[in-house]
Amino acid sequence: MAKSKSNMAAKRDQILKIASEVIVGVILAILSGFLADLFINMFLPQYKSYEVFIVESVHAVIILIVGLLIVGSFIKYLREVLIKTNRGLYGISLVVRIIFYIIILALVMSAFHVSVTGILAGSAIGGVVLGLAVQTVASNVLSSVFATSSNAIKFGEVISVNSWVWSVETTGKVIDVKTLFSKIQTKDNNVIYLPNSEILGNSVITEFRNTGSNYVYPLNITAQADVPADKILEEVNARDDLKDMKFFLTSKNGISNTFEALISFNEVTEINEKTARANMAIDGAYWDIKSKFNVLGPNSMYEGSEIVYPVTVTLNSDVSSEKLIEETGKLLPDTEIILLTRGAGTNVFLAKVKLSGRTMEKTINETNLAFEKAYGELKRESEPKTDDKKPDDSKPGNGKQ
Repeated sequence: MAKSKSNMAAKRDQILKIASEVIVGVILAILSGFLADLFINMFLPQYKSYEVFIVESVHAVIILIVGLLIVGSFIKYLREVLIKTNRGLYGISLVVRIIFYIIILALVMSAFHVSVTGILAGSAIGGVVLGLAVQTVASNVLSSVFATSSNAIKFGEVISVNSWVWSVETTGKVIDVKTLFSKIQTKDNNVIYLPNSEILGNSVITEFRNTGSNYVYPLNITAQADVPADKILEEVNARDDLKDMKFFLTSKNGISNTFEALISFNEVTEINEKTARANMAIDGAYWDIKSKFNVLGPNSMYEGSEIVYPVTVTLNSDVSSEKLIEETGKLLPDTEIILLTRGAGTNVFLAKVKLSGRTMEKTINETNLAFEKAYGELKRESEPKTDDKKPDDSKPGNGKQ
């Protein structure tokens, strides 16, 4: 309730200010003519012949100054009362400003007793020359009116302007729509002025608006296709520090994979920092997967959610390969052991060892020792048992005389 009363009081004060400026302007116009006439008659009688022109000039200056003050106050009132509640009404302030400027110009010309009707009904040649002279200005003014009234450019929104007039795509927040230019605060925190005619006539405008209160900025990131794309997505989407963005695979070919990061942000100046984080996340995930891919091999890199390291072991074929796989499996219960090749002299085994947080060196060492232990036990079991007692040389028949 208190806030509503405060708003009503602010509106009333603004209206009173506009009314007082109009009254003061009328009084000043009348008083200035009287004072100018009195001053000339008393102090500058030699300029009596220029009295009419001087009075008209004073009237014109006062009309111009007071008129601009009234326009500024009225536009301020319009923005505070209407545009705060509806961004689409921002274009109304532009139209009102143009109308007021035309009225002020007509009043200034009337102060010099110049017929506005006569000017409007001027020659066709003059109209053509004037039209060519103000073609760019008129184009920007009309574009500004159309852009704001059609909500193509909305005050306070974050947009991307992609024009074939300039090659660089411009992304920023609309902070003002002027008569000829629109002011855009870029993601670099700079302010640029874009011609309204180019924005509306030669550009494609993208508005970054989410269903919620945040904006969503799409970013395409390309990585080489020599690692699985799904593993990259799993890694980046699982990171807690990237909860403000989502990653998707948008295109895939034999050379590269293209990911799209949908980045959530509140202010346009956040885009650069979040873009850098998204790029670094994809780059880090790629090289992390790439390093494992190079070490583990393309076919044995993952099994489910576990990282598997392939260990190849070559042993003599003088023991049963089936028993060797069985005994080694007892020593390495989480390891799948496969007989790759069987030869006359050697057998080659593949042990698919789950790392489970262990270092690569420890994994290789434990696997080789397990194979060695199992092979040694089987080797001893396969050797024939012999009597360790030596023959008695004193008994007859031992070959000694």
